[in-house]
Amino acid sequence: MRSIFADRDRTKQAMSKARRCGWAKDLGLRVLSYITNAVICHLPSYTLRHAWYRLVLRMEIGSGSSILRGLYVYCHGISRQRNPGITIGRNTVINRNCCLDGRRGVTIGDNVSISPHVFILTEQHDIDDPAFATEGAPVVIGNRAFVGTRAIILPGVTIGEGAVVATGAVVTRDVPPYSVVAGVPARPIRKRRSGLDYQLHFRHFLE
Repeated sequence: MRSIFADRDRTKQAMSKARRCGWAKDLGLRVLSYITNAVICHLPSYTLRHAWYRLVLRMEIGSGSSILRGLYVYCHGISRQRNPGITIGRNTVINRNCCLDGRRGVTIGDNVSISPHVFILTEQHDIDDPAFATEGAPVVIGNRAFVGTRAIILPGVTIGEGAVVATGAVVTRDVPPYSVVAGVPARPIRKRRSGLDYQLHFRHFLE
C-alpha cells in the first residue's frame, strides 16, 4: 500500500512540475512576443531591430536586407532545430506592417520585395478537426520574387524564382517561377520576363 501511495505522490509531483514548466514557458513566449511586436518592431533604427531579430529570435538576415517598421512575428520561441524560424536572403526588403509566421519555417531568397501589409502564414487551425487542432507547413519564396500589398500566402506554399503575387491575392498553392498570379484564390494571369539580374537597395533614414 505504501508503494502505491508513494507512486501516486510521485505522479502528482511530476504533473505539478510539468504544469509549472508549461506555465513558465507560455509566460516567456508571451513576454518575448510582446517585446518583439509591441516595442522592438517600432524602433526607428534598422540596427537595433535587426540586432534583436538576429540575436534574440535567431532569425537569419542576409547582408543588405531591410526589415521596415511594424513587422509582426509569430514564433514558438527562439529558433532551433525543432523550430526552424525565419531565414531571409541578401538585399531583400520586408516593407512596413508585414506579418511573418516562423512557427513552421519561412525561407525568403535574395532580392525579394515584400510590399506593405503582406501576411505570410505557416500555421492554421484545422476547421474539421474535433479539437480545432493546428496544422501547417513551411513557406518558401524564391529569389527576386515580388509580393504585392495586402497579399496573403498560406501554409505550405512555394513561390518560385521571379514570380509575382498581385496586390490582395490569396495564395493557396505553389506559384511556378516567373509566373504572375492574382485573385482569390490566386491564379496565373501571365508570365514575367526571365533573366532578371537587379539587386534591391532600400534603407531610408528613420525607417
